[in-house]
Amino acid sequence: MIYYELWIMLWKWKKEFSVKEFISTFQTPSPNKILFDMNKKGFIEKAERGNYKVISPEQLFENRINISKAYDLVRKTGLKYSFTGPDAVFLWTKGGYQVGRFFGFYPIYLKILRSDLKKWKGALKSENMKFYIKGELLKETYIGAFYILMPEEDFKTEIIDNFSVDSLKETIKFCKDNIYQYEPALEMLNEMYSLDMEARYREA
Repeated sequence: MIYYELWIMLWKWKKEFSVKEFISTFQTPSPNKILFDMNKKGFIEKAERGNYKVISPEQLFENRINISKAYDLVRKTGLKYSFTGPDAVFLWTKGGYQVGRFFGFYPIYLKILRSDLKKWKGALKSENMKFYIKGELLKETYIGAFYILMPEEDFKTEIIDNFSVDSLKETIKFCKDNIYQYEPALEMLNEMYSLDMEARYREA
């Protein structure tokens, strides 16, 4: 069942429920995983006494708006950056390919200059934005939009829709290195930029 559809059913069913109530009402072989995934994706949240609370439509809408603001904030810092990995794919495909992210769990992958790390920390903290520095110990569970900062000595960028992003060549390499998730993206990039690659997406 698609999580969005299940969220609609939950919202009409009960605004707050226990795991036992969920199991007795919705027949699924892995109820705990369903609840874990929906919590991670921002459709529900844990409430008191081990119950779950269904996120309201207003909250979902606000979370989506916050993601757009998170992208704009990067540009407004005035610091050098490059959207990389999943975000490079997202931008090069003009928003056409997205995987592993949702507005309830939305990491933004960002190359930054190592020399600017302190400035980035200050800029993001001043906006109350969460961030994680790649390679450091993970100290908390992140939800919503947050940044994964990837400090480097230097890097090259290209401009896509007014955002700095990894080159198309580097983005293609990322897709090939993660072919299981990004083969469909390769096919999209192949068609969009006439790359003459042998990228084929086959549904299992």
